[in-house]
Amino acid sequence: MNKKNKWGVGIVGVGGWGGTAHVPALEALENYEVKALTGTRLDTAQAAAERHGIERFYTDVLEMAKQPDVDMVTITVKVPEHDRLIRMALEAGKNVYSEWPLSRTTSESKALLVLAEKQGVNHVVGLQARGNPTVRYIRDLVTRGTVGRILAVNAVITMPRFPTTNGNVDLAHVYLLDESNGADQLTIGAAHILDAIEYMVAPFAEVSATLATQYPEVNILETGEVVRATAPDHVTITGKLAQGSIVSAQFINAGTPGFTLRILGTEGEFIVTPRDGLMFQMDRLNLCFAPTSGEVETLETPDDYSPFLTRDTAPGPGYNVAHLYALFSERINGVEVELPDFADAVRMHRLMDAIRTASVTGIRQPLE
Repeated sequence: MNKKNKWGVGIVGVGGWGGTAHVPALEALENYEVKALTGTRLDTAQAAAERHGIERFYTDVLEMAKQPDVDMVTITVKVPEHDRLIRMALEAGKNVYSEWPLSRTTSESKALLVLAEKQGVNHVVGLQARGNPTVRYIRDLVTRGTVGRILAVNAVITMPRFPTTNGNVDLAHVYLLDESNGADQLTIGAAHILDAIEYMVAPFAEVSATLATQYPEVNILETGEVVRATAPDHVTITGKLAQGSIVSAQFINAGTPGFTLRILGTEGEFIVTPRDGLMFQMDRLNLCFAPTSGEVETLETPDDYSPFLTRDTAPGPGYNVAHLYALFSERINGVEVELPDFADAVRMHRLMDAIRTASVTGIRQPLE
């Protein structure tokens, strides 16, 4: 594909995360233009297009993907539909940005990776914390040895509004309660931070876990119906990274919203906390450095870690998404940049499988 100054995007689904995060992210970037969207019904697709100022709308993803001015297809709908829709975009030979999780299962994701490589297109998966400038800065600081040899990584994340709120859920999020749908506290709440830990420090070499469903019966707000949850809403993980660091992480559907991520080394520690009060993968992040001797220091991420096009991006759900799109445009233009693609998604799906197996068997699971 030829190098271009502006890439045309077709978005599949703007009623939820697509409209909340992807549309604002793309509007903030000069090198993208949303050309079209696809919805499930013609009337809702038209209403969404008018609401977001998008010229064309479709109900057929393949028809949209085949349009000559659509260079990239973004998939933002619920996870069970990812496999089918990504295949359509790949069939049309278009670059693909798929939200995470890439699919419901590791086998589906592996098949999508094979197909994407066969088609020779560029692909990225929405593990958007990797686009966060502060996360990228931390990675370099770890590599430089700022905190010395990494001994441990500790994370405590409390999310009283995800996936349920005191055992209540709205209709739009009922699907998070069914483990077979592949979208729950493990694959969303935990996976985004576990991927960032692997990116900043090292991949997991082994993992132990406890998964629990502490709200097994959940009330649907709009109808009053009570449904049974099979997906975990509480995740506790311990493990060892490839270079020997010990990880402990707990993801809780309760408490006061927030997170603390600590990376502890022989020369001090990094402390990461929310700046915007959002989930880790959406937040801009505060970073402190606590040396073994001396005062705690607040570190500001250098401007070099924000591509020029994203430096004025407003905080919010689209902040890290915009940074990932900026990196993706470089990849499409032939620049070697590091970003999470379908291969990284398969790696993360395998980690999710190992965590589930460890929880069921009580046996520590090795990872390649």
